[in-house]
Amino acid sequence: MGTEHSQKDSADGGSAATTAPTLIGSVQRALRLVEAMYAEGGATAKRLSRVTGIPLPTVYHLLRTLSHEGYVQREGGSFRLSDDLPLAS
Repeated sequence: MGTEHSQKDSADGGSAATTAPTLIGSVQRALRLVEAMYAEGGATAKRLSRVTGIPLPTVYHLLRTLSHEGYVQREGGSFRLSDDLPLAS
């Protein structure tokens, strides 16, 4: 996680220039939510917002999307990772 930079190997005749990767913020926030749900074993949206620092309305939008895609289940007021994550095998 974080900001990684790729370097061109100077042994290949190139300079040691660094290039910042293109990052998609919404994907990063969704992954932070997944990590938090994994660590917490499930939590309310408010708790996930506090733990991740993601604003509560954004947490709800991301949770709705993750739920629609089958990655998250809602149990009462808590959200947790689905037992059968729809990952490619």
